[in-house]
Amino acid sequence: MMNAPTVQPPRLAGALGSKALLLLDLVLLVTLLILAAAWLWNPFYLSLGPLRLTIHWGLKPLLAPAVILLARGLLKKGIARRGTLGRGLWETAVFKKIILALCSTYLLVALLELGLAGARFEAELPPIIFQGQNAEGGVEIPRTAPDPALMFRLIPGSYFQGRLINSLGFREREVDPHKQPGTVRVLCMGDSVTGQGRPGYSHYLHQSLLQAPPTPQPWEAFNIGVHGYSALQGLRQFQMLGRQLSPDVVTLYFGWNDHWLSEEADRQKMGLEMRPWAGRIFEILRQKRFFKFFIWAASPVQHLARRSQGQERVLRVPPDEYRSVLKAFIKEIRATGAIPLLITAPRRSLTSAVVGKRYVVSIEEGNRTHDQYIDITRKVAQETGAELLDLAAILAGPECDAYFAPDGIHFDFFMQEGSLAADPPSQPGLMRIAAEIDQRLREMVSSPAWPKKHAADE
Repeated sequence: MMNAPTVQPPRLAGALGSKALLLLDLVLLVTLLILAAAWLWNPFYLSLGPLRLTIHWGLKPLLAPAVILLARGLLKKGIARRGTLGRGLWETAVFKKIILALCSTYLLVALLELGLAGARFEAELPPIIFQGQNAEGGVEIPRTAPDPALMFRLIPGSYFQGRLINSLGFREREVDPHKQPGTVRVLCMGDSVTGQGRPGYSHYLHQSLLQAPPTPQPWEAFNIGVHGYSALQGLRQFQMLGRQLSPDVVTLYFGWNDHWLSEEADRQKMGLEMRPWAGRIFEILRQKRFFKFFIWAASPVQHLARRSQGQERVLRVPPDEYRSVLKAFIKEIRATGAIPLLITAPRRSLTSAVVGKRYVVSIEEGNRTHDQYIDITRKVAQETGAELLDLAAILAGPECDAYFAPDGIHFDFFMQEGSLAADPPSQPGLMRIAAEIDQRLREMVSSPAWPKKHAADE
């Protein structure tokens, strides 16, 4: 006698079917999450000792959810033939919303990525510096040290243009980074005009403030200017060091190196410091056009990304970015309780030397561009209510021609500073700059902008 086949009760078959559906739904959810990882890590690099594998996913990961959905449909149909109603996560409204949200997000990102690729959108993002780790990078410049965050810096204890670099890394006398209580500190920031001199204009300013302080408190001044620095480098420098120096007034003398032409803009050379986990996420996302686009569209202060300009030489800090950087600079300075003082950079006509270095296309274009950056500085001071010393206007007359070095940029003996056997007895141009800053400071202490904390001490 033959045994009849075992038939599972409908309730038991429904329970098993529901478990199978539940398992497939979980696999579907995990697969959709893995899809994002597969796209972000495409190609995927795997190192196994001496063996290195590169896996290009292509469209293969998209087959997985399709296969799972097909299997689920067949299973659901089989359960229905048995006269039971198997239920998985798919039968709940919450699960459907989660799946729909994931699929909609993926579709939106995919369409955006395809659209940007079709438009040939590209943007360059800066390198990442992981906090707490040694970093390599920067720019190789003679007699300086590469720095991944600032591109380059001066070397303490070395000589640069005939002057010893102090322990802080600047062409300045030794100064105590910790300000003495009650002292009013003026921090002079800028490029080679601020860093130049034997000594620089900050020395003459310091002597004037020391001998006849504008208020009853003792005053001091020193510079942290670096040859070749742009305003963007200065901003990063202030964020890294300037705050620690506790300044009360910060003078900003930039606007030359910002409009020099270079192979890459400064923002593409200066590394961003991030925590390791954030840096790794950034490194993954930076390969995707949609991420570059969002950073470009957001237009952060540093303007980390813009439309690629190919292999053409570009301005180190373009005009719009220069404006944003100055405004950010002012905000950073004010956040420390200090007063920003913007200084326009005066000039005489440029020479063929800067054309030969490919800093400008022509002398006329270089002069015109510099005047544009002077105007930006004036407008930023007006828009932000920052103090302004319009040195470009003050020194515009022919009676001031003798102050300038032959390059039309610097002052006095700049061209010979590295070869002078001794400091010159007089530097009229730098002394005039110091005198103008001194006068502006004395005007500021009697204005409403002067901090109440100083007024209370008087």
